[in-house]
Amino acid sequence: MQLKEEVKNFPQQPGVYIFRSEGKVIYVGKSASLRDRVKSYFNSGKAGSVKTKNLREEADEVDYIVTDSEVEALILEENLIKEYRPKYNVLLKDNKRYPYIKLTDEKFPQLEVSRRRGDETGELYGPYIDSGAMRNTLDTIEKIFPVRDCSWKPEDGYRRPCLRYHIDLCPAPCAGKADRDSYMESIEKIRDLLKGKIGEVAKELQKKMELASRNKDFEKAAEWRDKYESLKKISRDQNVRLTDELDRDFIALSTEKEKNDSDSRGTIQVFFVRAGRITGQDSFDPEFPAEEESSALLAGFIKKFYSNRRVIPAEIYVEEKPDDAYTIENWLEESRSGKVEIKVPERGQKKKILDMASRNARYGRGKDRKIDSDAEQSAGDKGIEELKKVLDLPTIPHRIEGYDVSNISGTDSVGSMVVFEGGRSANRKYRRFKIENEDGPDDYLMLQEVLRRRFTHGLESDNLNQNQEIDESFSKFPDLILIDGGKGQLSAATEAIKSLSMDNIPIVGLAKEYEEVYRPGESAPVGFERDSEGLKLLQRVRDEAHRFAVDYHRRLRQKRTVRSSLDSIKGVGPKRKKALLNTFNSVERIRNASLEELKSVSELPDSVAKRVADFFSESPDD
Repeated sequence: MQLKEEVKNFPQQPGVYIFRSEGKVIYVGKSASLRDRVKSYFNSGKAGSVKTKNLREEADEVDYIVTDSEVEALILEENLIKEYRPKYNVLLKDNKRYPYIKLTDEKFPQLEVSRRRGDETGELYGPYIDSGAMRNTLDTIEKIFPVRDCSWKPEDGYRRPCLRYHIDLCPAPCAGKADRDSYMESIEKIRDLLKGKIGEVAKELQKKMELASRNKDFEKAAEWRDKYESLKKISRDQNVRLTDELDRDFIALSTEKEKNDSDSRGTIQVFFVRAGRITGQDSFDPEFPAEEESSALLAGFIKKFYSNRRVIPAEIYVEEKPDDAYTIENWLEESRSGKVEIKVPERGQKKKILDMASRNARYGRGKDRKIDSDAEQSAGDKGIEELKKVLDLPTIPHRIEGYDVSNISGTDSVGSMVVFEGGRSANRKYRRFKIENEDGPDDYLMLQEVLRRRFTHGLESDNLNQNQEIDESFSKFPDLILIDGGKGQLSAATEAIKSLSMDNIPIVGLAKEYEEVYRPGESAPVGFERDSEGLKLLQRVRDEAHRFAVDYHRRLRQKRTVRSSLDSIKGVGPKRKKALLNTFNSVERIRNASLEELKSVSELPDSVAKRVADFFSESPDD
């Protein structure tokens, strides 16, 4: 086997290995020793798992990237999995995007709601399963500790205070009326509340109430009493509570094999315990290769889950130790800047919480099993019916086409077209566009080019003779066009379809920041309910168009960047290039190698070695 022979030359260093089939990445893994790990896939003495057998049969190429440490390899592995989404790696899908309460990182912080786990602009608390309860918590905190609720920044200068100042809901830092030390004391109390340290704040409020009463300041005492009563609304005890105040996550996994399918499904449930209380939960639907060991699945989940989270707890409790637990702990400790332990509880309250998470995971899986294709179709039908009603469309939008563009500083610019029919994706009808316009990174012009090319293809289909093959992706026109973007992108797209006399097709834009839908020529967004099936359908189309564009852009960028400097040197073909990289592991090390070191590469004649040395001595550093 050719790959088996190639693997013998892999370095015995930590790094990431990549299996490909016909140029497509199908699996990414990491190891402390690349050669030993990848050789094990071709070990004829072992039957191996179903995944290993499939990799041996499908892969026609295996590559590697050397790293300085196993932790660095783990980080790179996760980045590559995110980029390529290989079919034999564990891929996760959030059931929901639960909201967090964010305390902003400003001179005078304020409270906001965020649904981004990786939000870097403040401290995140949550997630909260019940958004209504979260809003009540925010309202209660505001009554107890007034803070600003506006877009003002100190560099804007002072201005007149708003109504919130006059009704004691804001100390008005915008008007120079707030003492920052007092303001930050309130922020510290808010931190305590959000961390679950309600008892300490309650005691302080009670003391202030009693002191005001002793001083016969009954109006102030009543004010502190009201705040104390408000605090009691968010101080309900949990059924399960830990005595200390360490932050912990509890992760439970429930899996089930699919019949007659190469993949399996399951549910992962995460409970968040902050300051001894269960403050929230999250659930995921993992898709993974059949026969995948639960320890490997758990390792894959933990790496993905914490790779984009700012809040990493001191302890993570699981039902069994994941693969590479020691390496994962080291990686998490680097991210947290503090000790992290992955533990398996055997008894006590921690075991009770994990059991609760496990029951929820099993229950979640049971619910998901009931959501079959008929139910999904029902949601799709409801979504397109809502779109017709809310957008006032002439017909039910059976076919929806979504468009997006992607580039970095104008390089490798691409566009995407995705197709949804009956509320479900028709991915065989997706199409990619490599942008031909060379006027620079102008999203509007690129979007117009994509639309003009798509509908020009469609119009040309009408003139094909019977012997010519018709591309249904272009020959059928949509009932609704969705643009990934706000008013600017929508205006540019509308101009493009008007130029082709296709403006009889309804078109809308979906702006991501506030999830607002716009129609051409209207300044106000369309009034969709947040839990509307129609809005959810538009979001799925938009997200798919974005994913498809970004995926194509990355593939083009990779093809361009993988051509190393070695390709420019006369006499260095694929075999010699590979020998150089196997010896020195990177182009940078080849650049810094001496002539004698280059001559030591057996596949390299002395004349070619000198040419390599001369090339890098004359070339400026990257």
